[in-house]
Amino acid sequence: MLAADGIVIPKIGLRTALSKEEYVNLVPTIAGSNRDEVKLWLASAEYFVDLDYSLLGSIFGVPKVVLTDKKVFNIFNSYRSRAWKIRGVDTPLRSLYKAGNDNLYAYRYDWDDHRRFIFGDFRELIGAAHATEIPLLTGNNKLVGDYGFLLYPKGPSKRFTSKNMMQFWTNFAKTGKPGRSTNGIEWLSYNAIQDSSSNYMILDSKKHLEMSSDNFTFVSLLKDLYKEDALTDLEKCVVALQVLTFVGDNLYDDYINEYPGACDRQTSVKFLKDNASFIDY
Repeated sequence: MLAADGIVIPKIGLRTALSKEEYVNLVPTIAGSNRDEVKLWLASAEYFVDLDYSLLGSIFGVPKVVLTDKKVFNIFNSYRSRAWKIRGVDTPLRSLYKAGNDNLYAYRYDWDDHRRFIFGDFRELIGAAHATEIPLLTGNNKLVGDYGFLLYPKGPSKRFTSKNMMQFWTNFAKTGKPGRSTNGIEWLSYNAIQDSSSNYMILDSKKHLEMSSDNFTFVSLLKDLYKEDALTDLEKCVVALQVLTFVGDNLYDDYINEYPGACDRQTSVKFLKDNASFIDY
């Protein structure tokens, strides 16, 4: 937990300090998040996955990892991962822009061409999860240990994405601008104007590497969440709790009244405690 000690973090707090010129250096900045930030954790939760011991799996002692409800799994991931982007990318960059920095760049890492085995579809289970971009950025699969073999098959898709990520970061270190990909896609600077769509580079395979934009806010996420028919009312309230309290400041009391439905915080907390079991792979 970061403490506003007045030495490392100003007394006014990190979030507020980022928008004050006297607290920040106006230098070129890149911020980004992953499309499936939380799948790494959801794919181990018993609420979302089960182990299926088929005949072949029983013989070799390797069960198949099965999603109990793919739609619910993906909705939980989508809202929490987009909230992560709001907290870790949009809010800081908009704050830095307010402080006078207009040399800003944003990305979303989407590459998910992982291996599919009889015992698990890692593209589906893990996707572009938290920290899965590090081996491509560094060119070193060993950084994730045994997971490297499971998640990073060799081939043109991985080579292209990795090569361009390294090229973007090298260009940025040299010039303060990420530049263009090997197929000519320019990484444009971030539009940080309040209440407008902000652009970011989607880091992915050659077919999908492109500039995109969105304008998600906590208010828009909560209003969209209310319309999700695949979730129960309680599940929606649990997602709302996670969106507003997980990763970053506790914003539950600031925003929960924007949710069109009725939620009880303690009931959502109890749900999380009752379903906190994880599968040990």
